[in-house]
Amino acid sequence: MAGDAPISLRGVTRTFGSGSAAVQALRGINLEVPDGELFMLVGPSGCGKTTLISIVAGILRQDAGSVRLLGEDLARLPGRLQADFRARNVGFVFQQFNLVPTLTVQENVALPLQIAGWRRRRAMDRAAATLALVGLEARLDAPPDSLSGGQQQRVAIARAIVHDPRILVCDEPTSALDREKGRQVMDLLRAIAIRPGRALIVVTHDTRVFGYSDRIATMQDGHIVRLVRRRFDPATAATAEPAPATVPL
Repeated sequence: MAGDAPISLRGVTRTFGSGSAAVQALRGINLEVPDGELFMLVGPSGCGKTTLISIVAGILRQDAGSVRLLGEDLARLPGRLQADFRARNVGFVFQQFNLVPTLTVQENVALPLQIAGWRRRRAMDRAAATLALVGLEARLDAPPDSLSGGQQQRVAIARAIVHDPRILVCDEPTSALDREKGRQVMDLLRAIAIRPGRALIVVTHDTRVFGYSDRIATMQDGHIVRLVRRRFDPATAATAEPAPATVPL
């Protein structure tokens, strides 16, 4: 039934600027991402992908339309409750990492838990376990600027999943990774996505990981213009290209 999906958008628009300088980034987006799906967004730079996922994650507010996450209409929640909802339920992997340079790798990953009220020791233990999932258990005490770009990417992913969010939004999570590390990260993200009550959106230009998706949506000029359904095959996920068949929008 409509509205039962963890992520549901109806008629979502967003404009930046005003008057002759106005840029309409999103033009009436309708989208549902159901339980257990890894959904990918592709398209040229400036087509609205990052704006769309920023609205899903609650970083931006839409101008019109509705955004429902886990059945909640975020626009109807008071500011503090909206922030608490995001902190509990949403994880976001930033393309530019956004790590705190004065904290260690482990402290960076523990930070969202401590903000949510976890005791430091418990938060640090959970951070260490999560970093092990992305292969960085040996770099817990390292400062972020001592890591390679690919390692910083994996720290950002660990920070996004450390609180076990039900909705995970990733902006180019494999862009700084080689094929093998990208495969490991996508295996992890896929395992998260298929758990009951979870949904995952990945923005990517990385054709190497298209095979991990259940659906791929192509955006252009603020619209979703093409939707490809896939059948996930773990044997070919790391090399598969998008299927040619499309689903009418």
